[in-house]
Amino acid sequence: MKFRIKCHDQTQSTVFDGIKEDSSVNDLKKQLTKQFSSLNNFQFHLSLNGKGALDDEQTISQSGLVNGDTIYILNDNPDDHAIILPLVPWTDQPLTLDEVRDSHTYPVLVYRLIEDSQPETDFDYLIIVLHALMLECGFQMDTENNYNIKSARKSSTFYVIRYRHKLCDEERTRCSLALMKTDTLVTIDGVVNAISQACGKLSLNIGDYLQMHKAGTSSTTTLPYRELRTLSRIFKDNIANRLLCKLLEQSRQCSTATLVGLPNEIKLRLAKYLPIKSICMLQLTCRDIHHTLNDNLLWHDLCVRDFDKAAITATSNTIENCSNEKNWHKLYGIIYAQKQASLRYQTKSSPYFHTAFLSIAPPTHRVLFPDPSNAGPAGFHPFPPAIYRPIPSGIFRK
Repeated sequence: MKFRIKCHDQTQSTVFDGIKEDSSVNDLKKQLTKQFSSLNNFQFHLSLNGKGALDDEQTISQSGLVNGDTIYILNDNPDDHAIILPLVPWTDQPLTLDEVRDSHTYPVLVYRLIEDSQPETDFDYLIIVLHALMLECGFQMDTENNYNIKSARKSSTFYVIRYRHKLCDEERTRCSLALMKTDTLVTIDGVVNAISQACGKLSLNIGDYLQMHKAGTSSTTTLPYRELRTLSRIFKDNIANRLLCKLLEQSRQCSTATLVGLPNEIKLRLAKYLPIKSICMLQLTCRDIHHTLNDNLLWHDLCVRDFDKAAITATSNTIENCSNEKNWHKLYGIIYAQKQASLRYQTKSSPYFHTAFLSIAPPTHRVLFPDPSNAGPAGFHPFPPAIYRPIPSGIFRK
């Protein structure tokens, strides 16, 4: 059956596959909580007219509900402000702030932070979204509650938030964010507590990422954020990822932000775009990259990329393979050596090639750059012997 669900000023049309006329109203409520995660935060009843609640024990037909009706959601506690969560299916809610594309749907994490922290000013709203970005990167507040940042508020224009990371269990591997507001500018400083070293600095203009909150306007369904994708990229590149790398370095772990810390799949994809000389030099850096770049399928793709099919087929037929699988690394080396030898032969057999034209160190011009050690006068010649050499006989064949 299909119903239109209305909650305050939000309306959503939804199809319930498991609901029939003989199903109870309570079954419909369970289906609603499964599809809309925001309804799990408060107790509610269903209504046909927005005033009288339906009996949960009655069936759909007994309560007067038909296909296509509008069902109102009534909050049991009118003073409860948890209705700030959007009435959208959980499958349509973005997981991260980078996926937000409109001003009506945000990750559940943001609504939970706003519900627990109760922001009052524009600066508080910006602090909440920056704290959400830190939580996305795996950081946790150095307190029991990750969603209430009131304890980190030192004044109306200054916050100090202490974090730890899931990958760093040591007590000394902690970091802090110092956030200070000056007019419309917010300055963010990252600090590693173990070594008291600054790690990352960023300045943000509140007006670029926040629509100014006006007093007296209702913000129960629409949050004042904008350009969150840009904010996520800038903040993570300049603050969050730098702090994570420094904490992993302090705990003697491999940083995930380096080439060595990347998954092997990403390393192989990057190697496909590198020239062969860069791949060979990259293999000499460490043992992990050397073993990763020795992948047989990678060298198969490199053979297809750099050589034509005829050369690969002709060379592979001349190689005796002990196993059914070809050694593409060895095959690449053989074809590459043959190609270089062919290029050298073509260059030497060219009629325009002669060693007289390819001097290793060009001689100094006698007229423009005279030799200071030679005090005697040098006679002028338009083509000094050191520069001009006659072409030997027999180069140009008839």
